[in-house]
Amino acid sequence: MRYANLGATDLRVSRLCLGTVFRQAADDGVYLATIEAALERGGTFFDTSNVYQGGRSEQLLGRAMRGRRERFVVTTKVGSPEADDASACGLGRATILRCCERSLRRLATDYIDLYLCHFPDPRTPIEETVSAMDELVCQGKVRHVGCSNFESWRLCEALHTSRLHGQAAFVCDQVGYSLLDRRVEDELLPYCARRGVGVTVYAPTAIGLLSGRFRGGEPPPEGTSWHRGPYNFRAAMTPHVGAVIDAVVQAAERLARTPTQVAMAWCLSRPAVTSIIIGCDTPERVHENLAAADWELPEEEVRRLDEVSDGQRLKVRKDCPEGWQR
Repeated sequence: MRYANLGATDLRVSRLCLGTVFRQAADDGVYLATIEAALERGGTFFDTSNVYQGGRSEQLLGRAMRGRRERFVVTTKVGSPEADDASACGLGRATILRCCERSLRRLATDYIDLYLCHFPDPRTPIEETVSAMDELVCQGKVRHVGCSNFESWRLCEALHTSRLHGQAAFVCDQVGYSLLDRRVEDELLPYCARRGVGVTVYAPTAIGLLSGRFRGGEPPPEGTSWHRGPYNFRAAMTPHVGAVIDAVVQAAERLARTPTQVAMAWCLSRPAVTSIIIGCDTPERVHENLAAADWELPEEEVRRLDEVSDGQRLKVRKDCPEGWQR
């Protein structure tokens, strides 16, 4: 496993981060074993949210950390409505402070390493949001603060606000990024690199499209979200997308790696990216995916993939709730 500092901070994290959305219907034992597998392979970085599995993901992570909190760097988030409190949404001060207390209880810890605003909240002044996040840092409940899904201009506004008032600055932006969606390269990645803001990446395989299991002209594998819905497989699988997938599969064959490992290694080759989030539900998947951090994609392979994916901006549509055949 390789490690890096998160942006300009002294927070040292593994370059692969275990996401704990845990979408499959498995029991607690499987998920706890998945977390344990990440630890065994050198994973120190774990990503969750107050809304994942209705709070269950935070609780599972809390159980896994019991008696060894120092081995975990934990990210959780605020801003989405909680299962038992639909009013707990947005980035107002009261919501942030209330939801942080709940997350601390579920995680069974007295501090959160990285607390993120899950989504932008246009209804709340950024000054109120930044001030509330700073309050948590001053109280010692949060070590660092950041955001998720913020555009470069919105991140800039938050950084300006914190600098103007001497408050804790956002140190991370968590965004979707992959060979099939390179939009964040236009502004966000260069901006974060200049400002020393860490970037953590979710969906590095584009919800599995780059895993090698999906090919143009073939139906999506049964049991996947592209097959059962809500994702629109026909809209996503354009000739350009198919060409990128083919290039990833071919690179994997040349390198004796899996397509998933190639797609993740490509993301890790980008200088602005600190860590990528892997969405694994079993120990077996963890072992396969974490292998992407054990090596670097050769420069010639990076160039090939850069060229074939140039201009790719996949916008995933969720308009097939009854499955791809509908």
